[in-house]
Amino acid sequence: MSDKKDNKSDRRDFIKAAGFAGLAIPVVSAIATGCDDDDGEECTDCGDNDAGLDENKLTALWNEQGYFVHENVDISRFEEGEISAKIDGVWSTFPNRKLSNGFIDWNFAARLNVIQSPMDPTCPMCLDGPHSGALATYGLTRGDSRFSLNCAFKGFGFVPTVEAIDGCIDTVMSNWNSSTMVKLGVLEEFYTNRDLWDYRLLDSIELYSAPGFCTHSFLNQMENPIATICWLAIPGSYEVRAIAHLIHPKDPDISEEDFKRVRWVEMIHDFYHGGPYPDPQNPTRLAVMYYVVEEFDNSPAPGLMGLRTVPPL
Repeated sequence: MSDKKDNKSDRRDFIKAAGFAGLAIPVVSAIATGCDDDDGEECTDCGDNDAGLDENKLTALWNEQGYFVHENVDISRFEEGEISAKIDGVWSTFPNRKLSNGFIDWNFAARLNVIQSPMDPTCPMCLDGPHSGALATYGLTRGDSRFSLNCAFKGFGFVPTVEAIDGCIDTVMSNWNSSTMVKLGVLEEFYTNRDLWDYRLLDSIELYSAPGFCTHSFLNQMENPIATICWLAIPGSYEVRAIAHLIHPKDPDISEEDFKRVRWVEMIHDFYHGGPYPDPQNPTRLAVMYYVVEEFDNSPAPGLMGLRTVPPL
């Protein structure tokens, strides 16, 4: 009995030390707010977009009611398998596809390995692998750089199907104040039941953007809702190319399905992060839905090595 209790204590200590509570916390870079030359003197030829943060640009995307509408994406034909997006000023239609079995198998197995074998020395890397992807975007400079191209590590998760999402939300809420061990069990059940998830989508949470401040990735995706996400899966990596749809929970015109997805993203983030008990009718965080268009397997295996796997060549 004492050995079992000691193992549980070790497991809890590992989770705290490894930052398991941050399952869905995106990582962003520090902001450079000026432009200096090699001698530390202020540049005189940096251009207007290097003068500092552009406050007008940072607030222009929000309306007077305090929310934004992502007008450069049209998801009205999602169930018909199509997503439209305005890229570089031109509207195009993209087929919405499902993630490959290879990516799904790797991602779920790696997540379960973290939960089931927390003392494995490779676990921190496993956690970074399935959860944290490098998001590459471009489109709109913020005012502190000449480049709009940005890459930032974000937390990514799976989205329950329309049929499963209510039950998933109820499960999270009913276990909100449970012990860490119980919460780990809940997550283990989620990642074991493959039928819960809509593999046409991935989700993320946008914690930091607001009328007075925007992350580079937020601005880029609002302007050009196209994204490449790469996950390290040693000895290779997986790459998903997707259309990004940013959703503000206060937008009264979002569909009931999308409102539930925003609730889900916020709840699953705070489930381990330790946020307040959720108010299901009043989520406050910004959510991003990534509609899968293409996938690449960058492993060194013969026949792969960066070839597209979705859709199959």
